[in-house]
This record gives sequence, C-alpha cells and structure tokens, in this order.
Amino acid sequence: MGFGTRYAGGCTSGHSIMGLSSLQWPSLVATVAFMAGGILMANFILPYLLAL
Repeated sequence: MGFGTRYAGGCTSGHSIMGLSSLQWPSLVATVAFMAGGILMANFILPYLLAL
C-alpha cells in the first residue's frame, strides 16, 4: 500500500477529492484509472474468479 501511494503520488481519495477540486491534470488521470480498474475488476475479472 505504501509503494502504490508513493508511486501514484497520493491515495485514491486524495486524488479524487483534493486533486480534482484544484483542477490538477494528474489527479484526473489517476481518478479515471482507479475507476476503470474498479469497473473492470467488478464486472469482468471477479465473476470469472468466483465461478472457479
């Protein structure tokens, strides 16, 4: 968790709340990537894993 926070330059809520409110481009990119990863996991990968 510490590596991911350091690599991304902050946590998910930090990017989504503080970064987007101050109109920072990297926070928008990070938030979109977090959301896309969550949607991909919840809709495609997790159902496959649970069917095993």
